[in-house]
Amino acid sequence: MKTVIKMLVVLVLLSGTAVAFCSAAEETRTFVDDVGREITLPVKIDAVSPSGPLAQIVLYSVDQDLFVSVSSEFTDAQAKYIDPRLLTLPVTGQFYSSKAATMNPESIMELNKNLNIDVVLDIGEAKETMKPDLDDIQSKTGVAFAFVTQNKLEEIPASYVKLGELLSRPERGQELSDYVSALLAEFDTGMKEVGDNKKSLIYVTAIDGNSISMIGKGSYHAEVIDYVGNNLAKPATTGGPGDEYTMEDILQLNPDYIIVGYVDGHAYYNTIMTDPMWRSLSAVRNGNVYEAPYGPYSWMGGPPSIQRLLSMIWLGNLMYPDVFDYDIDYRVKEFYTLFFRYDLTDAELDDLMVYAKPAPASASAQATTQAPAPLFGVLAGLAAAAAVAGRGRNR
Repeated sequence: MKTVIKMLVVLVLLSGTAVAFCSAAEETRTFVDDVGREITLPVKIDAVSPSGPLAQIVLYSVDQDLFVSVSSEFTDAQAKYIDPRLLTLPVTGQFYSSKAATMNPESIMELNKNLNIDVVLDIGEAKETMKPDLDDIQSKTGVAFAFVTQNKLEEIPASYVKLGELLSRPERGQELSDYVSALLAEFDTGMKEVGDNKKSLIYVTAIDGNSISMIGKGSYHAEVIDYVGNNLAKPATTGGPGDEYTMEDILQLNPDYIIVGYVDGHAYYNTIMTDPMWRSLSAVRNGNVYEAPYGPYSWMGGPPSIQRLLSMIWLGNLMYPDVFDYDIDYRVKEFYTLFFRYDLTDAELDDLMVYAKPAPASASAQATTQAPAPLFGVLAGLAAAAAVAGRGRNR
């Protein structure tokens, strides 16, 4: 009898051990990121830290409740669109940066004592050193780091499916992927219809007297404007705010459209609309100068991420209304609700797009009347630009 009891006890203990083992195994899973790293993660992800601004933007679109830290503080202009909870979270910095990295392994380890970070998320373009870089910081901190590629527009749908798997949000990832796939297909069809009749444009990111910065053709930041228009800027030699041009260069380019970046007080837009040299350009005379909306991020980039989809929707309808014939207000509101979980009011939309829509016919006619004659205006502008450049060389 004693022997039977001992056997039962052993069986119970073995059974308990097996259950515990299975339970532990079920709590984790292996995820392979986009640089081929095998990472052990919890089955259900609840706590994520973004490794930089781009990851912060994309993670927000998947599930803002996942944040336990932010990579950088939100500005006042951004804060109105952001879940107030995120404004109180600790800042963990940026792992990759054009300057020095601000993500400190020691601070991650210290914060992790309270945050219990499931994974630090990095998103963007895979760098040559990314695999060893992420392996190194993961071993130093004991916190999982995972990378997902999202660089070109065409990569966005697959990236959302991957993020859905990584973040245990497969349905949400698929929802966003399906939206972007449909949008890219819509533009693929539309731009084929536009064909060789693309409108010429420049994208001005800064104006400082006779120095004008523009986004060069072929750059990461120029993907949308290269796609929907004929970008007259030269091939990019630098990233970020773009390459430097003079007023004389701009007058010679004389684009159909001028897209200008937002700054406080609409300063660059106002300069273009009031400066005599700028006003000699056909784009100004024809009312084709538009300011890129900003909120919570620039629609044109900074950094280039999912908001570039908004700029496609905007520029397609603006430049080719017969091809992309939709209600721009509806499409913008739809995007904000889906990606930012923010329901724009009509007043907020009007404020965002204050200089992003064609002016009423009466205002456009008045601007044309006040602008100098085309040929005279361009010649006068070139002469004035040459004089400005000459004074600069003589100093």
